[in-house]
Amino acid sequence: MSRDTGWLALTLTFDDVQDFTPMQTQVHTRFAGSGWALLLALIFLIPTVIPAFGGQRFNARLDTLAGQLVRQSRDAADRLERDYRRGFNNNRRDLQRLYQARMFVAGAELLAQMAREGRPEAELLEAVDFLRSQANFETGWSGLRSTLDDIGRELRFGGGGGNPGFDPGDGRQGGRRNNGDWQGGYTTGRMRWFGRVDDEIYIYVQDNTARTQLISGQPTLNERFTFTSPLPRQPLTVRVNRLRGRGRVEVFQQPSANNNFTAVIRIVDRGSGATDMEFEMSW
Repeated sequence: MSRDTGWLALTLTFDDVQDFTPMQTQVHTRFAGSGWALLLALIFLIPTVIPAFGGQRFNARLDTLAGQLVRQSRDAADRLERDYRRGFNNNRRDLQRLYQARMFVAGAELLAQMAREGRPEAELLEAVDFLRSQANFETGWSGLRSTLDDIGRELRFGGGGGNPGFDPGDGRQGGRRNNGDWQGGYTTGRMRWFGRVDDEIYIYVQDNTARTQLISGQPTLNERFTFTSPLPRQPLTVRVNRLRGRGRVEVFQQPSANNNFTAVIRIVDRGSGATDMEFEMSW
């Protein structure tokens, strides 16, 4: 190849890439132009090419929210630890709460690291769902739950890939609907519920609320629930997955125009005494 053509050639073999890796290999280049020009081109091109192979591009807002979650979780854990150290009659539950708080901090730090590394959206959403399930059991962690909801929304409708706010018409042919209900032609969302159940109850889920009706047994205690997004006001199929507790959880009635788009979940526990029950409803 002549120097007059202005082309440049780069020869790289597996044994030749030692200046770019910890294995102390060597890069051999053959230029028709300047070697420095190619080096500068590599420096500027590599950061833009790497995110295209798996993962997603860096999202500044997601990074900010993840950092906020880490700070909030550390503050919450520090408060619990101070209370624990001041107490003289701590019980097993107090120690369990302290351990859970410290584990939550570790999980939040891992989520922040995953966000910085541009891990795939599906992995980040799974991490958010896991952390949300842990945060549900502390009544004083509303700030943490709010930040997790913001992270989930940012992943789904902000910088987590796709075209935020894209509406393909009726929302059923792909893309994202403006209200976030439709993605890829089907709805996506989850509701997680926790409570202490005795015998039988119905749970009526509509929009972003969950109302309990006692059928038999003692009143339900310690009810808590969170939504990743409101239940859409349209016919769809919901599914339930029991995460904790004995007994049976089932969909008693699917949302439809006849019931004002309300999902009815039935929990039956015929065992002796009440049980802590947790389930996830998805659509």
